[in-house]
Amino acid sequence: MGVYRTDYLMYGVKLAFDQVDYDKHEAEIHGEPGAAFDIVYDGMSGKYAVAGKVIARSDGDEGLEFTEITDDLLPKEPAALKATIEASIGAPVGDMKLYLFSHYS
Repeated sequence: MGVYRTDYLMYGVKLAFDQVDYDKHEAEIHGEPGAAFDIVYDGMSGKYAVAGKVIARSDGDEGLEFTEITDDLLPKEPAALKATIEASIGAPVGDMKLYLFSHYS
């Protein structure tokens, strides 16, 4: 079994790991078209879960590309995104922030 590293830059909110329900949030976890938002969570150790919008993601070989973060990459209505996340998990969430992290799967 191999371990793959993906680096993410996300605009979102950090959740408690147990706020993510895999069955309910499968589309968001897998980044399926039409998903209301993105979720990246640590399924191995349960240390983090981030819900929001992926701004940049590394590929398997080259790492993160040089990316200029412009307004068009950020959510157009961050308050609406936050409200959608809260409605989906059924609880209030903290402030939306930028997160840069490495995820292992």
